[in-house]
Formats: sequence, C-alpha cells, structure tokens
Amino acid sequence: MLPIATSLRVRITPRATYTIIGANALIHLFLTRNTNFTLTDKLSHAFGFVPAYILNLNPTALPTLLTSMFLHGDLMHLIGNMLFLLVFGRKVENQLERKNYIAFYLACGLTASMTHTMIDPTSRIPVIGASGAISGVLGSFLIYNPKARITLLPDPILLYFMARYFHRIVIRIPAWVFLPIWFLIQLSMGMEPQRSGVAFWAHVGGFLAGAVMAIAVYKCIPGEKFHPIR
Repeated sequence: MLPIATSLRVRITPRATYTIIGANALIHLFLTRNTNFTLTDKLSHAFGFVPAYILNLNPTALPTLLTSMFLHGDLMHLIGNMLFLLVFGRKVENQLERKNYIAFYLACGLTASMTHTMIDPTSRIPVIGASGAISGVLGSFLIYNPKARITLLPDPILLYFMARYFHRIVIRIPAWVFLPIWFLIQLSMGMEPQRSGVAFWAHVGGFLAGAVMAIAVYKCIPGEKFHPIR
C-alpha cells in the first residue's frame, strides 16, 4: 500500500521538504537524461556509499555519505521515495522547524548508512537513495503524530476489489498502526538471508534514529504543533 496523504494540515509552507524533493528530482534528471532516466553503474560507484571503503578509512568515502542521499536508481525509486517524503515530511518540518529539520534529515541519513555498514561491513555494493533519511522522518512522524490518519492507495488487485465491491479506492488507518507495520516489514526483510538489492537495515537504522531524536526534543516543541487540525 502506498501512502498518499495524512489527516494533518500544514500551517507553514515546508520549504525545506520541497527543496529536498526538488534537488533529488533535478539531480536525477540531470544525471540520467541520456540513459533513459536510469543511473549508471559508473555514477553509482562514484557517488554512492560503499561500506567497505569506510572501514578501510578511504577518505573518498566520506563525501558519499552525503551524495548517496541524492541519488536514485530509476524513476520509480525516485518517485516512491519522494512521495513518502512529501506525505510525512511536511508536517515533521512544521514541528521541528526548518533548520532543525534539515539537520535532523541529514543525521538520519548518516545514521542509516552507518547502520547498514554495521550489518554488512565488507560490502562493496554502492548504497544510493534517500530512503534512510526518509525513514527517520517516518520515525519522527510516529512519535509526534500517532493518531493522525494515513490515506493509503492499495495495490492494483486490492484496489480493483475495493472499487468493485466497496465503492472506494483508498484506506485510512492511524499512523500508530501503519508505521509500526512498515517498520516491522523492513526489519523482517533485513533479517532474510537472501540478497534483495535493498538496504533494509538502513531503513531500520534511519527509522530508529528519527524516533529517538524526536523523543529527545519532544518537550522543546510547542504543544499546539501536535494536534491534528482536520
């Protein structure tokens, strides 16, 4: 199921979230304009994060902790990540405020990459994508807005049956239901022995980092920022 909206109203224009989304989109379109919008292996290895390089103290690996957050393999990878960020990031930015949110986002991304490194320290496969940082946004959203209702678009088969028999095409469930289920799916997939090509442990690390940081600064945020508006 794909989240497409929440029940929360955003009071202040989330410029940081929109800027991050715009930067990811422009970078992807520029780098892949001649390759059918698919990132090449050469660029993945040049700017993606490789865990083994960090453990080997390779200085060229440090910048990739940042650059890897702005690379995506193809348009579906990009669109999926940016949709999650758009749905959940706007409210979290309003709650943390812009500068704090940017620092929070980057910290979650860095933590996600290092979590993946702890699990697979010898890997030479480049890790790319914003999903680690976005997972941190999801963790923060759960802490701050557990009662918010998430509007989900089902997969095509379920969508067909819902439209045919229930005359509706979306499902709305509380964040405290959807986000823990999402987290448990990432955890279970990470524990699978087979390689799927997805850095699930980065998602787990990012989510936990976001939740912990959200708890740490919870008392610093005005109470009115936690209440659903609609």
